[in-house]
Amino acid sequence: MKRILVIFILVVGFFALQTFYRAGQFKSIKDSFEGIVTSTYTNIPGPEDAQIDRMTNTLFIAGSERRPGDMSDNGIYALQLDSASSPLKLGTDFLGEFNPHGISLLRKDSILYLFAVNHNNNGDFVELFRVGDDYLHHMKSLSHEDMCCPNDLIALDLDKVYISNDHGSKEGLGRTMEDYLNIPRASIFFYDGNELEKVAKPFHYANGLNISRDGTKLYLAETTGKAITTFSILPNGELQKLGSYDAGTGVDNIDIDEEGNLWVAAHPRMLDFVGHVKDSLNFSPSEVLKLVPVSDHEFEKEVIYLNTGEQLSASSVAISHNNELFIGVVFNRSLLRAKLP
Repeated sequence: MKRILVIFILVVGFFALQTFYRAGQFKSIKDSFEGIVTSTYTNIPGPEDAQIDRMTNTLFIAGSERRPGDMSDNGIYALQLDSASSPLKLGTDFLGEFNPHGISLLRKDSILYLFAVNHNNNGDFVELFRVGDDYLHHMKSLSHEDMCCPNDLIALDLDKVYISNDHGSKEGLGRTMEDYLNIPRASIFFYDGNELEKVAKPFHYANGLNISRDGTKLYLAETTGKAITTFSILPNGELQKLGSYDAGTGVDNIDIDEEGNLWVAAHPRMLDFVGHVKDSLNFSPSEVLKLVPVSDHEFEKEVIYLNTGEQLSASSVAISHNNELFIGVVFNRSLLRAKLP
């Protein structure tokens, strides 16, 4: 009996150490950033994702209060980068509860459209809006019974949208086992203009999505897998995996700059992030990577921003534009704006 107990303790200890190692808990985090912070906007709840419309020099931000509290400020915000004003919440004719998560912009025939993942009491949806005069005109809602956990999305066209489904289980023991035992059950869905269909699986926490500048490749951030996975986009919407790049950190959303480089916000200590979920006073380190493509699925990595979490906790999106960097976070009211060196 004693021998069995010792073996049990050793097995549990092994899995605990493995979990801590995978989560990055043994990493040394030291503040590092060569740029200059110029503003921190605090009027947006949980600015988890953002997209830039380079034609109008406008940053669109998805803001949602993700802890129990006042949800009245939830919505899409716009920051005019040429002005000194703060982000403005856009009005909308959407009649339901709107708590945006991942967003994607699409400009087609001079009209700007915005796709948004929406979590509310009725379920999980993708909403399509036409953007005009600081207003979101709602056009369509999409849902699927197997899409329990939509996180991010990227629109190639009005009838071509990829959506990451970050877990196989919405809640409970199944979801916990996915995260702590590193079980891949996440997936990617594709909307073809008529219906949603699962086109790729399984992944370790499918998170941020984006496409290459030439539109031929899809990038997926696997958070607990700490990898950027690259696919060829086939004509029918199916995906062919090219390979995965070990980013060495808990990658979140992906932005593509004008040179085709990937800017990825990340969580270098993922168990610190779990503590931050429970209490905003628990810091969660933030990290921003610049990944320069060197092949179909390999990159040269540069750490642009690293912080213990005191300045910015739980970075989830990083946008580079005109020698500026914008970093959003999952929970707190903090959107950082900085000049790059």
